[in-house]
Amino acid sequence: MKGKDILKGLIDAGKPEQATAQAPAQRPAGAIRALNMGLNRLSEEAAEAKYLREALANAENVVELDPSLIDPSIVSDRLSLPNDLAFQELKSAIETSGQQVPVLVRPHPEQQGRYQAAYGHRRIRAALELGYKIKAIVRQLTEAEMVIAQGQENGTRVDLSFIERSMFASKLESRGFDRDTICIALGVDKPEASRLLTVASSIDHSIVATIGAAPKVGRPRWLQLAQNLEDNASKNRVLSVMKEPNFESADSDNRFKIAFDAATIDTKKTKIKPTIVYAADKKIAVYERDGKKLNIKSSNAAFSDFMEAKINELVLEFKAVKDGNNS
Repeated sequence: MKGKDILKGLIDAGKPEQATAQAPAQRPAGAIRALNMGLNRLSEEAAEAKYLREALANAENVVELDPSLIDPSIVSDRLSLPNDLAFQELKSAIETSGQQVPVLVRPHPEQQGRYQAAYGHRRIRAALELGYKIKAIVRQLTEAEMVIAQGQENGTRVDLSFIERSMFASKLESRGFDRDTICIALGVDKPEASRLLTVASSIDHSIVATIGAAPKVGRPRWLQLAQNLEDNASKNRVLSVMKEPNFESADSDNRFKIAFDAATIDTKKTKIKPTIVYAADKKIAVYERDGKKLNIKSSNAAFSDFMEAKINELVLEFKAVKDGNNS
């Protein structure tokens, strides 16, 4: 079943039966028509996702569950760090004002009396740590229906970062979900889904997990980091800085910066300080060594003439020494 059909099925389950007829609208032709169709489809899917959340919240019974009975979704969508300030703020809000929005769960397909979360993982964790019951909607969901509800809820309520969306798409693909389902779950078109999957496939997932969500970092810098990590020396530098105290105490965006700086290959050659040559306390030349090159510069006319006159003699002396060493 296609992802869009799954989403429609979820929505229709909570919709009252209606019979509405609309006159077919004229559509522009060519590229403009294609663009409009794409925009209309995304708008319709966003509206459908909103209707789905409202239908679930309003049309179905909300029950209170022991959060310890709820297992995570089959696919994780967030990258959390131990010092997750956003989670601490959510936990504090629930402690102060209570849980405002129910989570969505399904009966566990393999364990009697347990559940699996579609969305609301952070609320479930907060309730567990606080010792509170969790308000939940319990609904029979297929795996595809669950991940679509999960993706649509997170994408609309709290934006996932670029890398979280990328990793979520990768995990869905590895679980065998088709591209249509991935697009619906993330609210993107197929080209954008391909871009998300490209980044996820080009960077070490363990490094991503250690850096975290990095909400301020977009696709270009993640791609650049992935390219830099192809160099083993760069990757080793990143793995090394990840063990340092300043990295462990940093928030996710700063963790990315530290890793990015460590992985960046400096293509600028280190500026070599030239050596100044004096004669009778007067500067007559400067020279600098750059690898195999030796550069000598002089603005002293007499010294320049002297060096020019000596060049052939120096070449002959160099040749004699080299031939002597090879004999």
